[in-house]
Amino acid sequence: MLAAAASSLLTVAVAQAAAPADTSTLVREGNRYYAQGDCALAQYFFQEALKRDDDSAEALVGKGRSLLCQNAYSAAVDALRNAIEVDDAYVPGYVHLALAYQEQFVFDPASYGGRLSDALEVLQRAENLSPNDPTVQNTKGIVLYQAGNLDQARTTLERATELAAAAEMSERERSTIQVNLGRAYRELGQLELAQQAFRRGVVLDPSSATAHNNLGNVMYRLGDCSGAEFELSQAVSLAPNSLSAVSSLAIAMFECGDVAGSIPRFEQALQLDGAVFVPAVFTYLARAYVDQGRLDDAVRRAQQGALLPPESAEAHYHLGTVYDARRAPGDVEAARRAFERALELDSEYGPAREALTNLR
Repeated sequence: MLAAAASSLLTVAVAQAAAPADTSTLVREGNRYYAQGDCALAQYFFQEALKRDDDSAEALVGKGRSLLCQNAYSAAVDALRNAIEVDDAYVPGYVHLALAYQEQFVFDPASYGGRLSDALEVLQRAENLSPNDPTVQNTKGIVLYQAGNLDQARTTLERATELAAAAEMSERERSTIQVNLGRAYRELGQLELAQQAFRRGVVLDPSSATAHNNLGNVMYRLGDCSGAEFELSQAVSLAPNSLSAVSSLAIAMFECGDVAGSIPRFEQALQLDGAVFVPAVFTYLARAYVDQGRLDDAVRRAQQGALLPPESAEAHYHLGTVYDARRAPGDVEAARRAFERALELDSEYGPAREALTNLR
């Protein structure tokens, strides 16, 4: 902790010593550090810019974005509102304020239940200023998607892709819009269209792990195991610390028949941040261990999967099947309790009821 704090202070001290004097250069440096993922240092440069020009909408937006990526939601919203106050024609101010509202909602929907409506109101003002801005349409599509208005989200994102093709946007930015459109198609059950959108996202930005991951997932849902495993492997190569990519690859391998090959991937997933929030990874690994005869390991992982929230009938059912497979002393009764718990959670869960009836 002390070493990290000292390093941070040293970084700021170096930045202070080297800080250029003019606002535009400070903003440029802030954007550079933001792009590198150093949000705290980016915030410093934007604040230095604001000391020189407190009416710089660009610096205020930069400060707001930097605060947002540090999860300082309220401070980010304040900075972005200020950006609009100093320049009510600066469209990025509206776009990033809408995104801040959306992230506030995702972080705490109970406290910020109205933020998606706020975001759409802000985006309407941006749309009035610049109706053909693909960034505005993309952001509007994201908010509509989050709000569950999938048909409107699809229509808005389709328009965003059309506008992006004619705008001076980078291929990476256009790829992001395609991925957002693909997600809308996928949630609407339009898997072929989703696959096309995700594939365009990959073509536009082959370095995007998100595009490869989404393409792999939809190919798996379409029954294309080899294609899914290839795309998901690409995603893992590009983002080896992505729990989504690693666990998706493991599940695809398991479900497509390569159970032994899935085990190292599941074990890799369990080492990543956030694994405790995905009980299915533990349950799948338990099932893979059973297939390979590693029954004690299977019980341990199935127990973890059943205990982690959110508690599910499926996790308890698989815990019961693992106990039933091992058959050590006391395992039959443990299996019975697991199946009964599954039915307590979901009285209509047929596999647990059948397993309980057949348990001997």
